[in-house]
Amino acid sequence: MDDTVMRVVLLLIDIIGPISIGYFLKQKNLVKPAFNDFMIKLNVRGLFTVLAFVAFWKLKFTAEVALIPIAGLIILFVPYFLGMAITKKVEDPLERGALVVSSMLGNTSTLGGLLCFMLLGATSFAYVQVIGVLQSIVLILFCFPVCQKFHDMADTQRGLSKKRTFREMFFTWNQVSILGMLAGAALSLGGVKQPDCFAPFFAALVHISAWIAFLPVVLLLDFEAARREMPKTLWLMPLKFILMPLVVWALCAAVVTNPVMAATLIIVSSCPTAINSVLTCALYGLKTNIAVSSFMTSTTVFALVMCPIYFFLFR
Repeated sequence: MDDTVMRVVLLLIDIIGPISIGYFLKQKNLVKPAFNDFMIKLNVRGLFTVLAFVAFWKLKFTAEVALIPIAGLIILFVPYFLGMAITKKVEDPLERGALVVSSMLGNTSTLGGLLCFMLLGATSFAYVQVIGVLQSIVLILFCFPVCQKFHDMADTQRGLSKKRTFREMFFTWNQVSILGMLAGAALSLGGVKQPDCFAPFFAALVHISAWIAFLPVVLLLDFEAARREMPKTLWLMPLKFILMPLVVWALCAAVVTNPVMAATLIIVSSCPTAINSVLTCALYGLKTNIAVSSFMTSTTVFALVMCPIYFFLFR
């Protein structure tokens, strides 16, 4: 079977499989909330750590990829600052936090990586993984504390205020995968060759992580509630699919000479809301239905509108 076809098939299996099983479990009421919470924490604290370790060990820190993290930070933080400004008048911190994290995180490694591989080849896929790794760092070191802050703001409104120390904000079990990143980076920079047996192990773990990530989302999914929240998330669509691609296109026109890298960055800049947005909202008690609504709506727009546009532009 052609490698591209295989990637598409595996992607569909990793999406449709856990969604179908999760829907069945939800309909039959076979999973308790405590188990759902356990799966989220297992993914964030356990699998994220192992994946980060192996990915950073494999990553080659060369001059060629130096521009990609810079562009990646722009792709992540322009939506963050705009999201903070646009939601300034939202009174509920739990709702505002969900909107901000939904605007910031994109489905980079999965949907973005697949589309880039299909259109631009293996080099483009490698560029996407660099941004995916960067997003993992930002998720752990920035998004988690931000979500904790919004959660604490909501507690303050309810008279349950608790002042957290720097350690409590930035050094929690949810950030433990940073240790995996540091260990992997140390081995890579030290010139330690990664054993070949790690490749199939890593690939298998990626699929397992996808299943454990999707299952809790489906179990949390409330289509009716997500539909009701949709009007609150519609402002995210022009941000993700018009403004950000234009910003990154202007950046690439100014400083990027590699056409494959430029096309990759433009595609990544318009990736829909990440599944990690839903998991992060659930982890910190934010309005999960807001993130679910953004995830569903933006993924639909990306598949039906942006993918055909990029096939026309970059194929």
